[in-house]
Amino acid sequence: MVMGMFSRFRNSNIGYYTYTALVLAVGAGSLVFFYFMVTGFNIGVYEANTVIGNVYVGGLTEEEAEQKVRERVSIWLEDDSVTYETGYQGYYYEIDRDLLNFDFDATMANVRNGTRTPLVVSFPPSALNTIDFELNQMHFMEDFTDQFDIEDMIDDILADTAVLRELSRKQLNNYIIDRESFISVVSEGSAPLLPGMDGESLIERIEAAHAEARLPLPSMTALSVLDSFGDEFSSAELDIIGSALLDAIQPTRIGIIERHYNPRINFDHFTVDDYPYFGKNVRVNRPAGFDFVIENECFLDFVLEFHLTPAGDFGVRIKGCPYVDTIEVERIETVIPYETLTTSHPQETQDGHNGRIVRIKREIHASNGEVLDTYEIVFEHYAPVNEIIYTD
Repeated sequence: MVMGMFSRFRNSNIGYYTYTALVLAVGAGSLVFFYFMVTGFNIGVYEANTVIGNVYVGGLTEEEAEQKVRERVSIWLEDDSVTYETGYQGYYYEIDRDLLNFDFDATMANVRNGTRTPLVVSFPPSALNTIDFELNQMHFMEDFTDQFDIEDMIDDILADTAVLRELSRKQLNNYIIDRESFISVVSEGSAPLLPGMDGESLIERIEAAHAEARLPLPSMTALSVLDSFGDEFSSAELDIIGSALLDAIQPTRIGIIERHYNPRINFDHFTVDDYPYFGKNVRVNRPAGFDFVIENECFLDFVLEFHLTPAGDFGVRIKGCPYVDTIEVERIETVIPYETLTTSHPQETQDGHNGRIVRIKREIHASNGEVLDTYEIVFEHYAPVNEIIYTD
């Protein structure tokens, strides 16, 4: 009897909808109950993959997370191995991290579950004034006041601080306000073309290989003549390119990794007195594997510009940010006298030519006059050719 009534109730329209609603409610209630059974203990805590600055806070309450972040910032501020500095050409001004102002309330308000949130940090106006004043008092800034965008540099420092990086070193040459007027010719050099060599053709082929006959030499990179100039250049042309490069880099901080030179003077074209390649003699030969390789050893980017000089020589200009240091080049030449020998065979006679030793030293002075380094960059030895005279 009861079953029949329930059956009629269920089969009626009202009963059907009521029955369906009850089933759905029970199902939903079960799901909610199951959800709270599984996740109830995580209510009020941050989800997995939630990071504040560089601090992982997944599974922590907001209060616990803030405390952990504060502790991590305190450790970071006291860590002497953390380096924050800005500078130019290897000279640096250390930024006092105690001047930083961390806004923990604003940081916690920005936190979103499962994401990375940077710390809200700034320098108060008084701190910015201190940094600007002290930076401009550094010796390397003597000639560069108002040349750099200090605000942009500070913004990048703060971006690193917001994730508590351990190293933030900003090169001021990346923040030049007017790059066109700041960039200048740092040095230039040249080498005479050999007799019969077509300078205009040489420049045209360089322009075909490198737009506008310009070749970049970025900071801390090496440049190989063999790699930069292909098979369309003869060994004699590569020698001239290398010689002009060697002449140009002498009063710079560009180093030499590999160099070869020809220790014999071609006396059909030159004498000892007019030989034009002393101190910049370079030999480059692809089949022999002889290369000329230089390295930009400082934090400044340069561009090499190839051209013909008004005198018709092959020239190289090095353009980039100016050096802070003063670089002096000392050239020392020592004549090696030839000897006079005798022979009883007329066909063995020959003229004598003095030999020569050429040394070039580079001395680097800081802006305060201190000698930072002195070293030899070129050594060449040309043996004398002895005179042989005929005697009966």
